[in-house]
Amino acid sequence: MDSESDLLRQANLLYDTARDLARRTRVLDRPSDSYDLLGCLTGTQRLLGQVYDQLARWHGQVVDGVHHNGEDGYSPAPEDGAARAEVALRTAAQSAMRVEDALMLAHTANSVVCWFEGVRSPQRL
Repeated sequence: MDSESDLLRQANLLYDTARDLARRTRVLDRPSDSYDLLGCLTGTQRLLGQVYDQLARWHGQVVDGVHHNGEDGYSPAPEDGAARAEVALRTAAQSAMRVEDALMLAHTANSVVCWFEGVRSPQRL
């Protein structure tokens, strides 16, 4: 029996894809791809912000004895782990919105460049 939920499979797929993109964007062999890539990253960032917000909301609604069995007693913080996670996730959601805005600015700036379909050799003078 598979112990990984569909939700975790999707998160792992996203992680694997992001790792692959991190490797493959070191060099862009097709400069013209940069515009669509920035558009995809902007949309992805928007959706990730939504995920963080939804996870924050969920953490704010969890009930001891229903969703979890207390805490392990090792946390030095006065409030519980779910409450701390909620606050951190709200911060992540707000940060994601700022990143989305920055990506949108990059996407807009990129749109005025007449990109080549492939990298050309530099012209000699």
